[in-house]
Amino acid sequence: MTKPQEPLAGTAFAAAARRYFPDLTDAELATLEQDWQHVARWIARVPRDLPYDAEPAHCFTPDPRRS
Repeated sequence: MTKPQEPLAGTAFAAAARRYFPDLTDAELATLEQDWQHVARWIARVPRDLPYDAEPAHCFTPDPRRS
């Protein structure tokens, strides 16, 4: 299980959220920060150093009979 991250209040994330969504309540901002931390953990688990041929979209060969 991943450990929870520190709150993002006062960070660049909070500043950007306040800039783009000026009508957010404190509760909504807290929820948005919590959701972003969850997504950030997902992103951290995605492998990034895959070779080009390992990506399914690049190794797919369509069936010529269905063209």
